[in-house]
Amino acid sequence: MKKMNLLGCILLGLALILAACGADAPTTANVAPGATTTDIEPINAGAIAVISREEGSGARSVFEEVVGVNTDKANMMTASAIIQNGNGVVADFVTRNKAAMGYISFATFTARSNELVGLYVDGMAPTTENMLSGGYKLVRPFNFVYLPGNVGIIEEAFIAFAASMDGLELLADMGAVVDMADAVYFDMAKWDLPAGTVSFGGSTSTEATASRLMEEFMAMFPQVEITYESVGSGAGITGVQAGTFSLGFASRAIKDSELETGLRVIQYCVDGIVVVVNPASGVTRLSIEEIRNIFLGKITDWSQIEL
Repeated sequence: MKKMNLLGCILLGLALILAACGADAPTTANVAPGATTTDIEPINAGAIAVISREEGSGARSVFEEVVGVNTDKANMMTASAIIQNGNGVVADFVTRNKAAMGYISFATFTARSNELVGLYVDGMAPTTENMLSGGYKLVRPFNFVYLPGNVGIIEEAFIAFAASMDGLELLADMGAVVDMADAVYFDMAKWDLPAGTVSFGGSTSTEATASRLMEEFMAMFPQVEITYESVGSGAGITGVQAGTFSLGFASRAIKDSELETGLRVIQYCVDGIVVVVNPASGVTRLSIEEIRNIFLGKITDWSQIEL
């Protein structure tokens, strides 16, 4: 009996020693994939781990523009922000880190919504309906701009294709927010297009969606060639006004002064961003101002947020 008691004491002592050693040891439960325990910086209770995308990311461009983190003069994002490359990597990090907050594309959030909380922003949920209506603010429009007298049958067919179910499905596959409610499939038989080359140009942000639509359109009509110059939204608009481009692309709202020149505008999709947190954070909604202050480093702890 005494031997058993002695053995029990020894085992109990070992268990206590191991527990004490493990108390301060980092774990990988809340760490992004690829990180090791030596990469982990301990996060104070309640501290917000701010996650952002790499420079040049389209998602980062939208986020900074709408939230007001990046101005014409300077990028004021907090130096403590953890930079991650790719929407999926950000989603993985936030999933594994209870204190993290980041932002991802709407398409990525839709695929990972069972693992993440997409925050209400200024009281609006990140849904397709709210993004298309303009109620949810973390979006920007992707627009066609043109002058009625400068477009021909090729441009008209291209616009019709982009608005068709075929075009919208391509855009949705790329992560764009589109309205398919009244869309119908594109009927090639209705368009007897001549051989020719047309020039489009505009926003660098719309280049990917423009190129995808152009690629599919030219596959259907091999006699047509479309070129695209990535020069920025403003230059795309002035290019249309000058006759350099028959169709311009802009990733912002068109100004009243630009509309006064006779420009016509068609929104072909919306670029949406979702601010995400780990479900364990207990956070479900923030204002634009709170999001801005978190990314500026003015709010650093979840205790500063009224949940």
